[in-house]
Amino acid sequence: MSTHRLPTIAWIFHSAMFAGAISVLSASPAPPAPPPQSAVVAMLAKPAEANGPLRPMRIVLLADKKDHKENEHDYPIWQERWGLLLGGKTASAAAQVNLFGPAIPHKKAFSGADGVTVSFATGWPSDQEFASANVIVAFCYLNWNDARKQQIREYLDRGGGLALIHSATWTKPKPDAGVAALVGVGGFTRFRHGPMQLEIVASGHPICSGLPRQLSLLDEPYWPPTPPIAQNLVTTLAVSSEENADTKRPSPQPMFWTTESGRGRVFGCVPGHYTWTFDDPWFRLLLLRGIAWAGNGPVHRFDPLVLRGARVSGE
Repeated sequence: MSTHRLPTIAWIFHSAMFAGAISVLSASPAPPAPPPQSAVVAMLAKPAEANGPLRPMRIVLLADKKDHKENEHDYPIWQERWGLLLGGKTASAAAQVNLFGPAIPHKKAFSGADGVTVSFATGWPSDQEFASANVIVAFCYLNWNDARKQQIREYLDRGGGLALIHSATWTKPKPDAGVAALVGVGGFTRFRHGPMQLEIVASGHPICSGLPRQLSLLDEPYWPPTPPIAQNLVTTLAVSSEENADTKRPSPQPMFWTTESGRGRVFGCVPGHYTWTFDDPWFRLLLLRGIAWAGNGPVHRFDPLVLRGARVSGE
């Protein structure tokens, strides 16, 4: 498996304050300015590259009850609207695919992806969902125990795919080396809300193909990975520079990663706290490609979905 060691980078935070173990955004946040549509279009795979023969893919979107304020951790809305984005009208009765604000029109917003079937799970997948899924995409806190770790191990061993978004990477009740052995990261201990400057550090990985070297988000990073990641087993795709608890200096922390377990694949994504992040086309590109990669199919399979309801400027 390819690996990539974290580089030494420095980034000065602005608009965010550290306080003890965490930092918080001092004012009510608002979504950042959207990138130009032309820049995103230039990075998308051409149809001939993205398509070709596609095997059917069964995706389970795993969510739970909303547990934060407005526009934060809105798992049910994500499940309904990304069910529509990925599976079309047969999967979801949602009226829009973007999560933040009123509907952003797109002529293919209700079409879904070719060959994809989507189903919904709450809290934890059922035995039937584990048996049928090609990819389980989790966006909610996951309460781990030995039985659940064994269930994930068996699912991955037989070739299942797993994508973990934001709170699904935190690990409850506490960071766990057994979870790390399965999904690459076993949890975190610190967090903050504010600007994030992502640096792509695996530009050669197909998930990152064509992406700008640096991407800006307004979201919530978690760090450090606890226990430290096994760099011979985990490929870090993108990092954010965050304050080291010991040195009080910024150091690069993994925000997107991949790992393989058994015959299965796992994609990890730390951002996703705010609803508007799911409408950011760069975030979408990383996440949709990560889901496709975890499903062991063409990594550009979902590139045509990126601009459906995305927040972009210009033409």
